[in-house]
Amino acid sequence: MEKFNNKTYEALAKDLINDAFYLEQRSRRGTIATIRQYSEIIVRRVLDLPCKEFVTIGNKNILKELEKRSNNNPILLDSLKRICAMGNKSTHTQEIAEITEEDLKEVIDNLFNLYSYLLIDFFEKYSFGSNLEIVSSFSTLPPIIRYKTLKYLNDRYPENMLVLDKLSLAILKAFDRETAVNWIEKRKELLENTSSVSEKAKLDMIEKMGNELASIVISDAPNMYQLCLNRINSVANTIESKGKLYDDFESAITLYYQEGIIKGDAPDVIEFNSVMEFLYLGRKAKKNQLLEEKEEYLLIDTLF
Repeated sequence: MEKFNNKTYEALAKDLINDAFYLEQRSRRGTIATIRQYSEIIVRRVLDLPCKEFVTIGNKNILKELEKRSNNNPILLDSLKRICAMGNKSTHTQEIAEITEEDLKEVIDNLFNLYSYLLIDFFEKYSFGSNLEIVSSFSTLPPIIRYKTLKYLNDRYPENMLVLDKLSLAILKAFDRETAVNWIEKRKELLENTSSVSEKAKLDMIEKMGNELASIVISDAPNMYQLCLNRINSVANTIESKGKLYDDFESAITLYYQEGIIKGDAPDVIEFNSVMEFLYLGRKAKKNQLLEEKEEYLLIDTLF
């Protein structure tokens, strides 16, 4: 049975992304209307629908299918409703009020929520951290997308320490050092009582490094509070002296093509590569001088 395929929608996605984000002098009204149209492609991907299937994001039957498929996920459903409402406002001629810059920012933020839902849906199926290559590839996405995804996963799976670690860094990169440190400080008591290294990881380190070196490494950050704080400050120092390695799709796409496409034919790898390919469809690279120094960034941040 025919299902959703990235290649089928590649040309259309490129046109819509271009019209929404790369055309000079595009009106806010036109941009929002285009994002509404593009969101229908995301709906097709979520529901795994072929191109012959009729889809509009305001269709009641489609919304019922989305509710069922997503288990009523509010990130997906609320964002689609808002994009639909704003898209209607930007399309119908009886809506004559000015479309503001805040309106446009809201629609783009909701589009990013839809992107995050695709990743959330994947990590509901394959636990975050079960494949570290996938965690590394995930980190080639813009910080705001990672933040939205990891925040949801942390709320739902607070026991996953890798999610918490990566979320603290995503907060730093999406916002700033102060926001990230404050987020950690609010959780200080819990994190101080949480080991930064699982028993399995500790045994693996001892096997690879020897007991003495492993003990030194572990003692540098004996708990999650100290680990997260150390990493936030280390990465923040680099960002403040050199700038962010990437901050949006356009500055990240070259790194994605260099580091983010995972080799292999395992089910999780195939599915994740497909999600990432979709997220980058139509995005255009912009010159990023910092990529020439990426090894220094990746040494500190280990790509994630």
